[in-house]
Amino acid sequence: MDNAARAVTQQQGLAEGDFLPFAAGWPQVRDGYLRWLAQHEKTGAVFRQAEVQTRQPLGALQLVGTIDRIDAVSSTGEPTPLVIDYKTENDAVTKKRIGAGAEDTQLAFYAALLSHDTLRAAYVNVGERGETQMHEQEAVVHLRDLLVEGIQHDFARMAAGAPMPALGEGSVCDYCAVRGLCRKDFWK
Repeated sequence: MDNAARAVTQQQGLAEGDFLPFAAGWPQVRDGYLRWLAQHEKTGAVFRQAEVQTRQPLGALQLVGTIDRIDAVSSTGEPTPLVIDYKTENDAVTKKRIGAGAEDTQLAFYAALLSHDTLRAAYVNVGERGETQMHEQEAVVHLRDLLVEGIQHDFARMAAGAPMPALGEGSVCDYCAVRGLCRKDFWK
């Protein structure tokens, strides 16, 4: 992991000092992640893919996304895909995401990108103080089905000419790929 950090620093053309704030905390982050990974693998999880760019047809639409990591987990029988999205935010924020159910669509969307009816999904919060925690969305298949139904409904309404409400909430709008198309910027 240290070699990878050095290689990326060079590839990005960063000066030694540019990476210094992160480098100071890196040993704790690395060690915490490796402790989590060892425990995760003891549960039977096996790494399958990372940075998975995928597309999934949805009627006339096509869902497109990149999944951080996919593992296979098996306690008995057929291995089940486990979709993992890494987070570096405060752990309380990650817990809140999981508790939001259908309001947090990220894991449900990633589940929709895969053609599995049995899968698991979780956020892995990589903490700055060496505490890495996994927060699983237990109802991800149900949430995926709700999201897919909602997408199909909204696109059918748009195709019929219905106006769509601006639904952006909180800081997610700062990073949205359709910023500028959404009417939220024009709210008073």
